[in-house]
Amino acid sequence: MATSPQSVVVTGAAAGLGKALATEFLKRGWQVALVDIAADKLSATVDEITALGHPGKALAVEADITNEESASSIFSKSVAEFGQVDALVNCAGIMDKFQATGEQDVSLWNKVLDVNLNGAFLLSRLAVQEFLRTDGRVSRNTDTSGEVKTGGAIVNIASIAGFRGGAAGVAYTTSKWAVLGLTKSTAAAYARQGIRCNAVCPGGMATSIAEDFDYTSMGQLFSTVMKINEVSAGLSDVNRLSRLVAFLCGDDGQDINGAVIRVDRGWTAV
Repeated sequence: MATSPQSVVVTGAAAGLGKALATEFLKRGWQVALVDIAADKLSATVDEITALGHPGKALAVEADITNEESASSIFSKSVAEFGQVDALVNCAGIMDKFQATGEQDVSLWNKVLDVNLNGAFLLSRLAVQEFLRTDGRVSRNTDTSGEVKTGGAIVNIASIAGFRGGAAGVAYTTSKWAVLGLTKSTAAAYARQGIRCNAVCPGGMATSIAEDFDYTSMGQLFSTVMKINEVSAGLSDVNRLSRLVAFLCGDDGQDINGAVIRVDRGWTAV
């Protein structure tokens, strides 16, 4: 059993759920690379979390996850600092304006798909390559037969919009359905190497994703979304969700692979 702390890359870590995720991992003694494109906000977040005195080690990495070179720098910096990366949480995401297909702004479509899907793919690709690296890498995974495998975990933060057609606009909805496909494909491809990939699908959450909404310019699907909201049981707690994600990344989650877990207080059960 390795004695060095495990390490994780968390994207979108400057605020909201990403910040809560990074804090939870640090509480558990993990080494955490906090990734965000907003440099000032990221720096302030790292300073704030570090001041709390958690046993883990924080590393701030300013990066654009939609750019291949910038995304690659996340892993090179994390490996240089921590020795290796054991887990990835794809949390970075942006919302659309609830536009339906016929009215969807093409530039916004491209931006949402770029951040929510392409960014998750680029980081997942790099994570798998890191997990499969053999030179100097310490395996964290031993199956029930005692066989040591590569190990490594990815958790994609998806959404209940990955199950419904009327929970968001066409761009966000498409991106989250696609993230579930990315999750399943990755899980199936690398299960025998001990690499796991799961998705967590929150319902309503009080995060920064809606901070920049201009509710006066919402698209055709907005009224449908508001109707669906009427049967919501309320907002989920980011700290509880963070504990679930940390569980999925840790040793006790090694038997969970390819799972899609709804965290919506029963919203999609209605």
